[in-house]
Order: sequence, then structure tokens, then C-alpha cells
Amino acid sequence: MKKIISVIGISIALLFTGFVYAETKIGIIDIKSVMDRMPEREAVGKALTQKFEARAKSLEAEEKLANDAAARLKKEGVTLSSSEKTKLTKTITDFQNNAAAFSNEYRESEAKEAGKLLTKIQQAVKKIVAEEKFDLVLRADTVLFASDTVDITDKVLEKVKK
Repeated sequence: MKKIISVIGISIALLFTGFVYAETKIGIIDIKSVMDRMPEREAVGKALTQKFEARAKSLEAEEKLANDAAARLKKEGVTLSSSEKTKLTKTITDFQNNAAAFSNEYRESEAKEAGKLLTKIQQAVKKIVAEEKFDLVLRADTVLFASDTVDITDKVLEKVKK
């Protein structure tokens, strides 16, 4: 009886160690590299430039006025009337507010477009995972070392280009 229990116990232990030593297929992807090499990336950059170009030129002109106002305040601040100081300060403040709004709007648009590209990358990764039966896919920037054999960056780029 003890032999049967021992044999069953050893069999169960061996069964579970088989699961522990099962081969795990891991892939690594450099998302930044894929995004930088995507054909759509250049088009997105051009579209953003085109969308914000006029406003950027307008801000450059405002910046010149704000710099002139700041220089005048610094140079003649003691002798200027309070209304003139207020006017110059308002010019500077308006530029700062407009520049901050422009910067925020540009970053939001850029993030929105990057999100669209990231969605395409995620879909490509899902297809590769399904086709090649990966158990785990990690971002390259979170891994200290990985051999080239587990790098699926080029495969993902090929899927995204299709």
C-alpha cells in the first residue's frame, strides 16, 4: 500500500514538474523603433506641421512683440506710466498664454495621432502572437537584455506595413 501511494505521489510530482519546465515562447518588441519606421509616421508629422504652421508663425510674431515689450519694461520700467507698464505686461502675458495653449494643443494632437499608430502596432502584435503562439511579449525598453532571436520588432513592422 505504501509503495502504491509512493508511486502515485512521485507520478503527481513528475506531472507538475513537467508543467514548470514547459517551454515558454517570449518575444520582445521595440515599439519606438516600429513607430519611427512606420510609413504613416511621416504623413502624421506632415499633417501636424501643416495644421499648426500658420499658428506657429503667428506666435513667432507675438514672441517678437513680447520680447520687445519685456526689453522696454526692463530698460524704461522706472520712467513708464502705470498704464504703459500694464499694456506691456499684458502683451507679455498674452503671448505666454497663447504659447502655452498652442503647446498643449500640439501635444494633444500629437498624442492622439501616436495613439492611432500604437493601436495599429497592438493589432499587429496580436496577430503575430496568435500565428506564432507566443506566451509573452515584452517591450524592449523594459528588458535589460534579450537576444536577437526573441526580437519580433521587424515582424511587427512588416505586419503594420500591410
